[in-house]
Amino acid sequence: MDTFLKLNQDKLKSVFTRLSLTCLGFVFVILSIGYMTGNFPRGQLLISILLVTGIGFPIFFILLGYLGWTLSHKRRQQVFAKFPFNEVERIGFYKSFIDDTKWAFKEEVKEGKVNGFSLRMDIAKARRNAIEFDTSTEWTKLDKTEYRRLTEKFKPYNVEFKRGGLTKYYDTEHSTLKTISDLNDDLKLFTTMLRQEGFEPKIGQGWV
Repeated sequence: MDTFLKLNQDKLKSVFTRLSLTCLGFVFVILSIGYMTGNFPRGQLLISILLVTGIGFPIFFILLGYLGWTLSHKRRQQVFAKFPFNEVERIGFYKSFIDDTKWAFKEEVKEGKVNGFSLRMDIAKARRNAIEFDTSTEWTKLDKTEYRRLTEKFKPYNVEFKRGGLTKYYDTEHSTLKTISDLNDDLKLFTTMLRQEGFEPKIGQGWV
C-alpha cells in the first residue's frame, strides 16, 4: 500500500474526480429520462442515488484498480528479480514509470537506450514469466509481403510487431542468457537488426 500511495498519491484525487463525474453524468441521463416519464426519485432516495453514484462507485472502481495494480506490481517484482534482468542497471537501464493515461495508475518499470533506441523493460501481459523490451519506431509503410517476410525473420529472435514499434520477449524460466553482458549483446543485436531493416527510433520518444 505504501508503494502504491507513493507512486499514485497525486493521481488519486484526479482519478476519483473523473470517475465521479463520469458516473454522475450517466445517472443524470437516467434521471432526466425518469423526470420526463414521471418516474423521478425524490427526497432521501434521490440523495442516496447521488451519494452512491458520486462517491460509492468511484471508490469501488478505485479499489478494483488498486487490486489489479497490486497483482501486477507483485508479478513485476518477481519477474524483475530473475537473473540477469535484475542487473539491467549495469547496462544503463534505470527506474522509469508507466503513466500513459489519465485513468490508469502509475507503475514502475525500467528504461534504457541501446543503439539509439529507447527500450522499456516490463512484464509481458499475455505471457507468464516473460519480460518484454518494447521500443517505438518511426512509421514505416510495409506491404503485406514485406510484413510477412519481417515477421518470419523476427520470429526466431522472439521479436514481434506491435502498434507503433516492435517488442522483444524473454522467457525468464528458460532463458539462455548466462550474464548481463549476454543480455546487453542480445539487445544490441535486436536494435542493430531493426536498423538493418530500415527501422529508426521514434523522434521524441520518451515515457513518464
